Amino acid sequence: MAGSATLQEAAWLARTLGRGDLSPFSDSDMDAISEVIGSVRAPAGTVLMTQGEPMRFIGLIREGRVELSTRRGARRVVLQVLHDGDVFGDIPFLCEMPPPFGARALTDVSVVRIEGDDLLRIIQTNPNVCHRMMFSLASRLQRTQRRLLEVTKADLRTQIVALLLDETEDRQTVVSLSQRTIGEMLGASRQRVNQILRALEREGVVTLSYGRVEVLDRTALSTTV
Repeated sequence: MAGSATLQEAAWLARTLGRGDLSPFSDSDMDAISEVIGSVRAPAGTVLMTQGEPMRFIGLIREGRVELSTRRGARRVVLQVLHDGDVFGDIPFLCEMPPPFGARALTDVSVVRIEGDDLLRIIQTNPNVCHRMMFSLASRLQRTQRRLLEVTKADLRTQIVALLLDETEDRQTVVSLSQRTIGEMLGASRQRVNQILRALEREGVVTLSYGRVEVLDRTALSTTV
């Protein structure tokens, strides 16, 4: 029988994964999940997924931030920063392909972990869980496609505004990304990012401090491009 802590993790996952209104978890779904999930805490800097190495599990971030990055020669390039409720490792695991990027804890993190074999068994025998997993995957794919369109079609100011709006959607107003990281995510220099953020600060829609950008008014920010 699952302990109270495990049941709490299962209840959190049921609230977080995909859209609960589309496929509510039944009691049997909750029992199946609570039997296989585990909770891991890791300090900032911990490598959670290694580029090029097969994935044996998936992770759901309960608390903290995780950086996805890849190597270009000796240089590490940040691709994305994951937050509470985001998932990593499921796509390379399900595709049986080594991940093309690594994952590292930016802050102290709490991760709900499901071993790969357990995940396959659950999605094969619990349709609601499978549906929620599919919705989660599709939502992230849509978000990635939207960001690619922004990068390929928009100027850098529009890309930065879109990134700030995306990072503050349904979250706190503070974007805890350095200007260098923002530049790496958008393929731009830190100097150009700084120029644009300073202009937005003068317009009164953001404030800047070390390693972070605070969005003061999302509506006003969205009208600046």
